Amino acid sequence: MSAETLTIVMFACMLFVMASGLPIAFVLGSLGVIFALFLWGPSALDLVYFAAIDVVKSFVLIAVPLFIFMGLMLQESGIADDLFDAIYVWAGRIKGALGMGTIAICALMAAMVGISGAATLSMGVIAVPAMLKRNYSKRIAIGLVQAGGALGFLIPPSVMMIMYGFIAGVSVGKLFAAGIIPGLMLASMYIIYIGIRCYAQPQMGPALPSEERATLKQKLRMTKVLVLPAILVVVVLGFIFLGITSPTEASAVGALGAVVCAAIKRKLTWDRLQKAALRTVELCGFSFWIVLGAIVFSKVYTGLGAAGVIRDTISNLEISPWGVLLVMQLSFFLLGMFLDDIAILFMCMPIYIPIISYLGFDQVWFAILYILNMQMAYLTPPYGVNLFYMKAVAPPEVTLGDIYISIIPFVCLQALCLLIIMVFPGIVLFLPNLIFSR
Repeated sequence: MSAETLTIVMFACMLFVMASGLPIAFVLGSLGVIFALFLWGPSALDLVYFAAIDVVKSFVLIAVPLFIFMGLMLQESGIADDLFDAIYVWAGRIKGALGMGTIAICALMAAMVGISGAATLSMGVIAVPAMLKRNYSKRIAIGLVQAGGALGFLIPPSVMMIMYGFIAGVSVGKLFAAGIIPGLMLASMYIIYIGIRCYAQPQMGPALPSEERATLKQKLRMTKVLVLPAILVVVVLGFIFLGITSPTEASAVGALGAVVCAAIKRKLTWDRLQKAALRTVELCGFSFWIVLGAIVFSKVYTGLGAAGVIRDTISNLEISPWGVLLVMQLSFFLLGMFLDDIAILFMCMPIYIPIISYLGFDQVWFAILYILNMQMAYLTPPYGVNLFYMKAVAPPEVTLGDIYISIIPFVCLQALCLLIIMVFPGIVLFLPNLIFSR
């Protein structure tokens, strides 16, 4: 059987078994093992062993649990609540100010946490009821929280960037630098949209009543809650960009810094420390099973020579490099509606990265395009994870239909941001070239 036929059969089997509802990690891993046994016999079981060793021995991946622990420890210390209180105090007579401020909090949390779920869950519990209480449209309230939560993909220290750096062999520091401008640009697009929408339709996000507006003294007093998280973010990213530490070493600095922040706020207790640590183990265990299964699956079809076959096929087609790139972006979007972002990464990149290099595109720029697509994947049904997070914490009056409709304008903004970055790669590459060209 040819490599092309086997590749098609593998992916067809994957989609068929996934439709049964089995966990994706075990679908990918078991199919990889079955096809390896079919192709190469019992000795192919060594593939699972070496795939597990690759994951365990990776110095880069050590940063994943450390950054997750940093974010969870900050969450346990109540910093998210403090940030929202500060935004609430500063939100005055501007229509939609509470929503715009929530996006700013999500961007700051993304810079502290590195994962999407934390900001979505925190702001879903804190910000959504507060906005609904003040007569915000429930669709704009839940939509902006979901979109803001997904900024954790793009704004460093992003766990997805660490995963991408591991599989693609790209500098994680460069990926972190590349995500800063696009992340801030996308957050700004959200804020501008909310401001314009609420100005044109005041019922979508009314200003705070005059009796709830704070004095200047109260506003200045609340700004102190920004000091600790700002220092931690600057230290962690500064250590990376100044070359003082590697991203993995900086993650350890961040984890220790989060514990120190909790202690300064007098929120450091054994229960909180234990809860953050156990949640970190839970999240990492879930993720690494997917990583292991996806590595086994991808190593089998790579061993078949599928990547080379696809590359040669594309090179023989009368299609421009930009046409190939657009097809890849479309495949990310479609796969993201049904698969986990980590599974897509480990399934697609062994094939796509050699093609991208062959076509002469920059890998760091391509990584940001992929990550933007995964942001959209987190907001698009039926597998949009942020949709499920929001449903879990939303007030009872918020229906699943409300949640689905609420994300439409924000997914459109993400698609617009993706298009801008595709047309102007310098937006992504400016900071990596500036910082790492010395």
